[in-house]
Amino acid sequence: MLGSVLLLAGCGGVSETSAPPPSLTPPPAAPPPPVSTVAATLSIPLSDLSRLVNEKTPQRFADLKNQKLKCGIGDCTTTLSAVRTGPIAVTNRGTALALSVPFALNADLALPGPLAAVHTGINAAGQVNAVTAIGFGPDWLVRPNLGGSVQFANGRVKLGALNTDFTTIWNLNPELLSKPLLGVLDKEVSTAVVVRDPVAKLWAGVFAPVKLNTTPTTWLVLQPERIRVGVPAVQSNVLTMGLGIDVRARLVASDDKPAVTPTALPPPAPVNGPTNHFAVSVPVTLPYAEAARLALDVLKKNPPRSGTHTINVSKLEILPSGQDVVIAASFCIAEKYDPTEFLTGCGSGYLRGVPQYDAKSQTIRVVNVKYDVLTQNFMLSVMRGLAGDDLGKAMEKALQFKVGDQIAKVQAQVASSLSHPQGNVVAVSGQVKSFSTPTLSWTRDGFVTTFAAEGSVKAELHL
Repeated sequence: MLGSVLLLAGCGGVSETSAPPPSLTPPPAAPPPPVSTVAATLSIPLSDLSRLVNEKTPQRFADLKNQKLKCGIGDCTTTLSAVRTGPIAVTNRGTALALSVPFALNADLALPGPLAAVHTGINAAGQVNAVTAIGFGPDWLVRPNLGGSVQFANGRVKLGALNTDFTTIWNLNPELLSKPLLGVLDKEVSTAVVVRDPVAKLWAGVFAPVKLNTTPTTWLVLQPERIRVGVPAVQSNVLTMGLGIDVRARLVASDDKPAVTPTALPPPAPVNGPTNHFAVSVPVTLPYAEAARLALDVLKKNPPRSGTHTINVSKLEILPSGQDVVIAASFCIAEKYDPTEFLTGCGSGYLRGVPQYDAKSQTIRVVNVKYDVLTQNFMLSVMRGLAGDDLGKAMEKALQFKVGDQIAKVQAQVASSLSHPQGNVVAVSGQVKSFSTPTLSWTRDGFVTTFAAEGSVKAELHL
């Protein structure tokens, strides 16, 4: 249509001239989808955690040789060892993780200074009771923070002026006794709670386009941006971590699976709001060819008039531009009192109009349709009778497209598809609670009415 030819009849002959093409700029970029959060939960049974901690924690977990200890009457000297006497119990205390370690203490304690030759042996049954919350570092490694106490059942010490129990001596030396012991447990809990691998699989799996049960074939494409971690909690003997993956979600209509390249797993970010609020951007496209066909049908049924002339439009094409769209029209102008069609002229011209969406009537309209400035000058020079706005007004009436039924159909399909788990490694499912008011944009392919399907969505990792 660009560089088209205008044919005019007159004076018993036909003249031919080229119509100037309109100025076109790239169509506006589609607005980015809103940021949503897909909720997921990572669960580790405490029975699994207990097994791993017991496997990794050595039986002999404390050894001191000739170590100075505060003992209430000065600095005593001790050589001691602690050996586990049973399994480490991993339970929940409130929402935290609790560990209990039974052990046997064997120690030799000598009095301070000149009385160092005076010493006694101690054999006591002890138990470590520790509680920890679970946190994560930027590398997704667990950062536990164990705190607790040690108790002895039969650790009474009577040696010269020293008359106490070994629990008191132990608690007088936390840096030498409790801290190293808790450090061993801290390390083993850290290696037992492995979350990076399943989280990395979840992150990569969310990138995989999900085929929905729609007609035409539609894919749910998620573009993750960050992953958030809630405070891990222990409930019903299960350590759970709520995850929220910030994504930009959109639907893509395509027979072929869209190509997506996953990014590397980012460091964990804190949760700063609900982890399951979701809004997927759903486009409904009216191709320009279809819109032009619909508008041409209207113009053929009711040809526009200009004075005593009838304008018979034979071809329409819609071309996108940055601030508007261009309507390229081929038409013939017939004089009402010219049965011989001797005065009929045919040609092509360009008009411009701005697309708008009317939410009340669910209609796409092209408004303010006027001649392109180059076509307007052209009309003034060769077809002054059509230099007014009659053709533009007629075009406005024809360039109205009701899309309510199409939008309703897509909304029903999206809600139905998301209500059932979709996907392989990561199954996505959710509940659509509402739809936002559509907005209109236009691309190189057509008019795009976009709405957000809002609700809650969760992702399940199938390992």
